[in-house]
Amino acid sequence: MSASRNLARVRGALALAFAATSAFAMEPAALRLPAPGSYALHPIQRMPVASLLDAQGKRTPLSAYTRSAVTALGFFYSRCADPLGCPVAWSTFEETRKQAETDPLLKGRLRLVFVSVDPVRDTPSVLRMLETQERGGDVPWVFLTGASEAEMTPLLAAMGQDIAHETDRAGKRTGAINHMLKVFLIDPEGWVREIYSTAFLTPDGLLNDLRTLAMEFPDASNTVAVK
Repeated sequence: MSASRNLARVRGALALAFAATSAFAMEPAALRLPAPGSYALHPIQRMPVASLLDAQGKRTPLSAYTRSAVTALGFFYSRCADPLGCPVAWSTFEETRKQAETDPLLKGRLRLVFVSVDPVRDTPSVLRMLETQERGGDVPWVFLTGASEAEMTPLLAAMGQDIAHETDRAGKRTGAINHMLKVFLIDPEGWVREIYSTAFLTPDGLLNDLRTLAMEFPDASNTVAVK
């Protein structure tokens, strides 16, 4: 399947995601959130060491995109059409980025990262098309993948991101990958400070926590890549 058709699948799934999460939009969630900086986000785990491929096909340490800035990282794959899966993360990131672009506290400190769990199909050329669509502004959105499925395994295990490839009756993979949606909030020192599942991932909630970390790390910068 071409990169353009992959992108079309993602965009189509986004529409389903907005419909699936419309119930959240009806709730005044922002009114129930504590003020940013009025609560603590405690360290949960250190980000593991990993080497991935960027959208240019260049091998790069994951730490280059999980240090120096306040980072939201999600695992995805471009063919995902589950309305409660990757499209939820995608739509949340898009709305978060839109609001962060006009927020002086976040626009120079926030970085968004998507790591594909499907390196066979999500090649650098596919990621390059996705990254190009999300390019611009003061909040970078980076797309990464592994050089192989075997190379991705230690990273997924360390992050507690289980995946399972669906197969047909003949045992042949269908291309669908089952995985529980997880988004990780990472501080500039490489500590995971929050983990969101579908039920708790909303733009308002994510933005609140991002602002809390940005206040804790006023020197954070999304223009500095730490190797």
